[in-house]
Amino acid sequence: MYELITDDSPYQKPMMIYPASHYTMGGLWVDYNLMSTIPGLFVLGEANFSDHGANRLGASALMQGLADGYFIIPYTIGGYFAGTALSMVSAEHAAFKGAVREAAESSAKLMSIRGGRRLKAAPN
Repeated sequence: MYELITDDSPYQKPMMIYPASHYTMGGLWVDYNLMSTIPGLFVLGEANFSDHGANRLGASALMQGLADGYFIIPYTIGGYFAGTALSMVSAEHAAFKGAVREAAESSAKLMSIRGGRRLKAAPN
């Protein structure tokens, strides 16, 4: 795949690998319940700054996302919902109807493209 992208063989020339901006990003501040400074906005996985800040390495980011999703948020979000008065939600709300309309228009636009080019298969 590297050779297809760069037109250089990694067997003949060292690969051009360098840290990307991804590795220097921070994250949103969260409390121990994974809620940001915006009430009701919970931030899970790689996007939060709770455990490792800018240390965004593949396996650690994946593990944080799994840990947050399986072990933390199921127990913390319930407390937020239990202590927050939420207004009634209805499919008749103008914002809901607008979101449905936008999604339908976007899907229709994508489906109408009817492209004729196929992807090239990678050489074996």
